[in-house]
Amino acid sequence: MAVLKYIRLPFNFNANLLQQEVNAIAEKHWLLHYQTLQYEGGWSAIPLRSVNGQADNIFISPEQQVAYADTTFLQHAAYLQEVLATFKCPLLAVRLLKLSAGAVIKEHRDADLAFEKGEIRIHIPVQTNEQVFFVLDKERMQLAEGECWYMNFNLPHTIENKSNADRIHLVIDAVVNDWVKELFIQSSLLKKEIDEPSIDDATRKQIIAQLRLLGTDTANRMADEMEAGNT
Repeated sequence: MAVLKYIRLPFNFNANLLQQEVNAIAEKHWLLHYQTLQYEGGWSAIPLRSVNGQADNIFISPEQQVAYADTTFLQHAAYLQEVLATFKCPLLAVRLLKLSAGAVIKEHRDADLAFEKGEIRIHIPVQTNEQVFFVLDKERMQLAEGECWYMNFNLPHTIENKSNADRIHLVIDAVVNDWVKELFIQSSLLKKEIDEPSIDDATRKQIIAQLRLLGTDTANRMADEMEAGNT
């Protein structure tokens, strides 16, 4: 079965406006990413939408029917609101993610985070450069400021910022609905499909360990199912 690896979506946003708003809210509000085993150096986030709109919560909940809401940061960012309004689908967590100069996100997978699984993650580069190496399933992805990309993060991926400047992306998690399906089937879009990947034992163990770290009832149940070979 073929699955989508990536699509460049038909939106181009104003990188200057994005940078101005991000700079206005970002100076003192970056929170270190909670997946501390997955990176070296600085990887941090600012929540624009979070569970119950909490301004100090960058946690992505594995629970179903979680209420995500705008945080105070988004409420005071008119252009970011305009960008998010482009997406006519239910939005979950929305974050600004910063990979500091010289930092590395180690290769990993995000379980079930793919179009075919019903949930998508969209990246919009706010500040980046050619010395950022974003590798998705052994293919380097070159994303320019203001572009808009869906990528299948159920695939192995890693990011290394070899530059002396921070890399900042606007990262949007959303539910697949009819609007998303109609958007993704447009033949004019730059896209790539691959055969559905299998999960090897090492990757399965990595995902189980990540779920155990979350420590919630749902995460533990998912880990139990993976250990039993039911997923």
